[in-house]
Amino acid sequence: MRSGCVLVIGGIATLLGLAGASLWVGSRLIREPEVAAALGAPEDGIRAQQKIFDLARGEPRGSRGRPHQVVFTEAEVNRFLSTNLVEVAQMPVAVRAVRLAGEGVVEFKGLLSLRDLLAASPLAGLAPASWLERQVWLHLSARASLEVGASRSQRRYLRFDVQRFAIGQQPLPGILLRLLPSAGLQGLLRWRMPESVEAITIDSGTVAIRTSS
Repeated sequence: MRSGCVLVIGGIATLLGLAGASLWVGSRLIREPEVAAALGAPEDGIRAQQKIFDLARGEPRGSRGRPHQVVFTEAEVNRFLSTNLVEVAQMPVAVRAVRLAGEGVVEFKGLLSLRDLLAASPLAGLAPASWLERQVWLHLSARASLEVGASRSQRRYLRFDVQRFAIGQQPLPGILLRLLPSAGLQGLLRWRMPESVEAITIDSGTVAIRTSS
């Protein structure tokens, strides 16, 4: 009789523990992650747009074909992406912060619907329909590198290799990203660059793009 009571109590304790753990993880999934970054002002966005226009033309002002380096501040990057990332990544992401950590590492947090995050993924069919419209926080830490083809005429991309991935404040295994084949999410990790771009260097608070005509 005593052993039966012990088993029942043990089972109840286990269920309560699992329920508590689920609630704890669930609460972390909806919490906003903390990313300390310079968010910038409207004038930072204007400066960033002009610099990007120069890069797209392939001939920065005053360069006359000479090698040229364009430096963006963290504030300029944040202000520009907060209004233009939908166009860049083809994904309705509301950027909240981008931190240029240095040594090639970028930290990002953005807000998007669960439907957009799970688009084209088998996981989308497992989530209740009411959940798909909820907004969730995407939190990434990635190392950036310039992906260059064998010949100069081939396309160039700024690629982000994810080191840490989380939804809200809940860390998740990086392999989970492979189950999220959303074109928008993959586009967020690989950006097309002008052919004139020769190198990209990310330092603490700045990103420098070197070009040559």
